[in-house]
Order: sequence, then C-alpha cells, then structure tokens
Amino acid sequence: MLNPGKISFLTMISLTPAIAGAQEFHGAATLGYGQSSISNGGGDFGTFTGDFTGSLSFDNGLHWGFDAKYYNADPDNVSGDVSLWDLGTTLNYQFEAGGVVGGYLDYADFDSGLALGLSNDVTSYGISGGYVAEDAGFEAWIGESETSPSLPNGTDWTDFGVRFRYQVADNAVFGGHYVRSEISGSGVDLDLYSVGLGGYYGFGSGWGTYAGLVYQSFSDLDLDYTTLGIGVDYNLLEISEIPAQVSLELARTDIDVGGASGDIDTLRFGLTFPLGGRTASTPLNSVARAAMAPRHNALTTLEDTTF
Repeated sequence: MLNPGKISFLTMISLTPAIAGAQEFHGAATLGYGQSSISNGGGDFGTFTGDFTGSLSFDNGLHWGFDAKYYNADPDNVSGDVSLWDLGTTLNYQFEAGGVVGGYLDYADFDSGLALGLSNDVTSYGISGGYVAEDAGFEAWIGESETSPSLPNGTDWTDFGVRFRYQVADNAVFGGHYVRSEISGSGVDLDLYSVGLGGYYGFGSGWGTYAGLVYQSFSDLDLDYTTLGIGVDYNLLEISEIPAQVSLELARTDIDVGGASGDIDTLRFGLTFPLGGRTASTPLNSVARAAMAPRHNALTTLEDTTF
C-alpha cells in the first residue's frame, strides 16, 4: 500500500508555501451548462458544471498543480439528481534539463439522490515522471486507488497512464492520453482503459475551434464508450473588457453493451475565464480538454469525458 507515501506527499504540499516563493501562476475556470438526450426513449437531463485548473511555478523548480470539477445532473421527469466532486493535486520537480518527477493525489465523490441512493468515493495516488521541452510535454504515472465503501479484502486497484501535449504554434495545440485501471483479486478481474486525442485552434479575431475523440472500454464487461465533441468559442475581449470566452460544443457518446447500442447527444455551453498569464484556454467542460488532460484513473476519466 502507498499510504505512507500519500502522507508524505500531503506534508510536502503543506510545506511548499514556506520553502519557496511563487514565481508564476497559470490557470482557468469554466462555468457550464449542458442539455443531454438519451436515445431509445432514455429521457433527457440537464447538467451544471464548474471546473477549475491552476498551477504555481516556484523559483526552485517546484510546480504545484490543482484541479477541481463539480458536476450536477438533473434528469427530466425524475425525482432527485446526481452529483460528482472531482479534486486533484500534483507536486512535481523539474530539472534544468527538462526532466520531471513528482506525485499526485486525486479524490472523486459520487452521490445519487435518485431512488437507488448510491454514494461512493475513489481516492487515487501515485508517482509520476516525464519530460518538458519548450513546445512539448510528456508524463507517465503509476499508482493505486481506494474506494469507500471498500473493495473486498484482497482486491487491488492499480492505475497507470501516459499523456502528451504539443504546442504546434501560438494558436494551435493538440494532445492525447492512454489511461488504464485494473481491479483484481478475490474473484474480481476488471479492466477499464481510456485512449483519446484532442486539440484547439485559434482562427484569429477572437474565434477558435476545438475537438476531441475518446474511446473507453470495460474489456471484461463487453461495454464500450466512444465520445466525439466538436465546438467553437469566442473571446469577449474582442468586443468588451470582459476577460472570458464563450463556447458551444456538440458532443455524442455512443454506448455499446454486448452488441446493443445507444447514444447520448449533448449540447454544452461554457463561459471560461483564463487566469494568471493566460489569455485563452480550451474550455474545461469540453471533450477536447478531457482528451488532453485526463484524470489519473480511468473511471473518473470516463465520467469527465462523458459528462
């Protein structure tokens, strides 16, 4: 188990402000609303989301990152709703040559106010390493997850993944990921993996477009998800003093269960506020963002992509 490492990691985070002065901050926040329709008479639901990401760079090579997402779905004609909190933090050290080492801690809490009354949370933690150049970055990680209620005794949840990002030009970026979670032991054998690509392109005069494609599969349950999202945004600084971008995305998630299929069509609106040194950002509630910046386990990456 990695519990001692988790404690040390949290201790490092708490001491970071005392050992270095912040040199630079970059971040973004997105407020979103989506309207989704499930095929074959599955019903409609509205979603409210709030996303935040940020990173502090210190003058001694330390980088502290943090992410937060809140999601609330309200099904039409059904009493109750579904909510999700997804929080994450990373602490990395970057060497002058570009190498990066560090660790991560993620926490996701799911609560269903529907008739089923389901509620559970997942805590993920581990170590990571990578390389950062002027226009590109690469990261790989390995760790484990714990749940509440707990998994059966003798059952382990292992996570590993890689992601990359490449800045093609000042107005264009693309990236992708591969994340896998394996749950095994006590008669349980379940694998979930996620692979995706996404990108953003700015046309100029405030207009930009973005797209993402993500495929996710429970390999032992014959359950597959394919999500495609395409959107457009506009920077309000072109016509006002409001430092924000408005965005509109059309997304579809195709779900295949043992040969039977269905889909979820979603129209998403977003209002994104770039923070710190940023002037523009891929909307945080988009499929493109989920493809380029996944969570550290495949289950929360699936939730982030689909909703």
